[in-house]
Amino acid sequence: MRKGLMAMLLAFVSMTAFAQRQDSGRTPEQRAENQTKTMTENLQLTEDQQKQVYTLNLDRVKKMEELRASQNQDRSAMRASMETFNAELAKVLTAEQQEKYKTMLAERRGNGGGRGPRN
Repeated sequence: MRKGLMAMLLAFVSMTAFAQRQDSGRTPEQRAENQTKTMTENLQLTEDQQKQVYTLNLDRVKKMEELRASQNQDRSAMRASMETFNAELAKVLTAEQQEKYKTMLAERRGNGGGRGPRN
């Protein structure tokens, strides 16, 4: 009986730890910086674009945190926030960068939302 209870407890703790977001301990600034770095590497952003994208990422991260913290976690508001981000980002990126970004999004969506292991 004790071994079974211990095994169930261990399984529960493992699942809980696995379910937590890996970037949950990071500040919004750190998360925005990390996202901007990834986009810079994948899209070859200029310095000016990096500054603009960082600002957009930071605004989006803060808005998403705010929406997640709200009691109702309104998915439509989250979706609208992401659409606004994508529209503003399109103003910053070149046509070629926009195509690469769309490809990145498609790959991430096909990969379970991009929530795989992170470095």
